[in-house]
Amino acid sequence: MLKSKSKKIKVAVLCGGPSSERGISLNSARSVCDHLEGEDLEVVPYYFDLNTRPYRLSRAQLYSNTPSDFDFKLQQIGGALSTAQLVKDLHKVDLVFPAIHGRFGEDGNLQSFLEKHKIPFVGAGSKACQNCFDKYLSNQTLKQLGFATISTLLLESKMVGVGGKHSAKL
Repeated sequence: MLKSKSKKIKVAVLCGGPSSERGISLNSARSVCDHLEGEDLEVVPYYFDLNTRPYRLSRAQLYSNTPSDFDFKLQQIGGALSTAQLVKDLHKVDLVFPAIHGRFGEDGNLQSFLEKHKIPFVGAGSKACQNCFDKYLSNQTLKQLGFATISTLLLESKMVGVGGKHSAKL
């Protein structure tokens, strides 16, 4: 009796991004790639640079030493993918695993992009990410829902020469 061949499951792992946590993101993506293995599974890594330009990588390229080393090596990979190319690529996978930490990866922006293009992904949706990323808003939401919370203070200041309002949340 012949075994039927099952379809390979393709998972895109997204890493990098504009935050100072890019190194942690790369380590997370490497860990995902190290642990998601199998004959019926294909993992495809994508890296987002400091300006959130996406690059498709081979698994071998994911193992550069540091984010700065990694950014330097992007020149060898070739040009960044356009938004249309990225969407087309991500529609070819079964699932996206975001491993981008900090701004862009955890603040709801990436999730909003994936939702807009109807690309299935692991994790919370954009609204939940937005609410949780803003610690002051999170605390206020929990308080309104009747949960016990710690006292919070929202400080806002206008910075001269920067052109805008900046908030610091404690």
